Amino acid sequence: MPFYYGWVVVAASGSAVFARMAPNITTLTIFILPLSQQFGWSRTLISGAVSAGALAALVLSPAVGWAIDRFGARPVLVISVLVLGLAMTSMAWATVPLTFYIAFAAARVVFHTSAPIGASTVSARWFIKKRGRAIGVIFLCGAIGGLVFTMLSAQMIEHFSMKTAWLSIGFVVFVVSLAPSLLLVVERPEDMGLLPDNELPNESPTEDDGPGSRSNISTNLSDNDSWTLSEAMRTKPFWILFFMGMAMFCVNTGTNVHIGAFYRDQGLSLTLAAVAISFSWSISALGSVGWGWVLEKLEARRAYSIVFVILSVSSFYLLTVDSTASALVAAALIGSVSSGSNVIIAIMYANYFGRNSLGRIRGVSETGVLLGQAVGPLLAGIIFDSRGSYSLVFLLFGGIALTSSLVVLKAKPPVRPASLNKRLNTEIQSKNKPRFDN
Repeated sequence: MPFYYGWVVVAASGSAVFARMAPNITTLTIFILPLSQQFGWSRTLISGAVSAGALAALVLSPAVGWAIDRFGARPVLVISVLVLGLAMTSMAWATVPLTFYIAFAAARVVFHTSAPIGASTVSARWFIKKRGRAIGVIFLCGAIGGLVFTMLSAQMIEHFSMKTAWLSIGFVVFVVSLAPSLLLVVERPEDMGLLPDNELPNESPTEDDGPGSRSNISTNLSDNDSWTLSEAMRTKPFWILFFMGMAMFCVNTGTNVHIGAFYRDQGLSLTLAAVAISFSWSISALGSVGWGWVLEKLEARRAYSIVFVILSVSSFYLLTVDSTASALVAAALIGSVSSGSNVIIAIMYANYFGRNSLGRIRGVSETGVLLGQAVGPLLAGIIFDSRGSYSLVFLLFGGIALTSSLVVLKAKPPVRPASLNKRLNTEIQSKNKPRFDN
């Protein structure tokens, strides 16, 4: 091919991340007011569907990670798109809380686990040096999906009906993502006789460049120096990332679920609220590529700390929002956080723990993210229903984000014990040792 096939894999798996945004919280936020008006549901009840989806994904996330490592990302992505399309379509007939919760929770399981973990894992296997920009492109597709589904929902509801909106979303999921996930995703570059980043194989060793030299094992180290799940879970950085993911998505998800209703409370029309949310996704789209580039230049934990600072600023700034202009400023900050958190988390786990067990490691670590996503929206809904205002919510969320910006700096790359490094290098040297057949 005239270009590296890894970019085809990125685009194909990115289509699943695009589809994953169908049940995104900024899509749901467009539906909150119409659902409450048509069925009389409270905001706590509606936002509880996000928590139900997070709890369902919490149970299934380790199994999804295991399935990705065991069967590959492609079958997981294909099944995910099928489930997602059917779930979103069935929302057209979800007129009681139970059916609404079942359908939305099923879609959110795909949103939380199989689509992002599968896409980022397969992309991380194709790229090492260019991993930042590859995963940045993955989440660029997701940001575009957030923009498309938000505007599609608002226009379908405003000009037709909620039922038409749900059916339209399901149709887009099937059309955009099913064929690329099925036909174009390849698990590893080695399956096509390639190497990560389209690197060339090392030249045969010379007298001065023995089989165990650094130059000959450098390509293999990036793949063979992978941590198992049990090894990763015994490190301090794993648990810092686990709890920081929980804090990040408690605040970010808790804000985003209610942001559409908050804009309406501040006097914005449904269309202007959708425009502000869509502007957030536009910033997120640009930010996904930008953060990917930044992470090839800046240490990941420092970039993560910057994202937490931006999240804190956005939470406090929401206390001042009272016009379309200020809503757009808030949306820009929120969009930057959304792109940064997705890209940085995916890259940190791949860089810290390697390629081989990345699905299992992400599957377990995602439970921290899911706990945060389960708690954040419900907590914000309860505080709003009891006080009639989001002011306390934004103060609390801003404080959590500011504290986390300091804690995450402790997440330094893990270091293997010396004995384990010695055994690993011995295995690599044995693999590279020339063989002579009789």
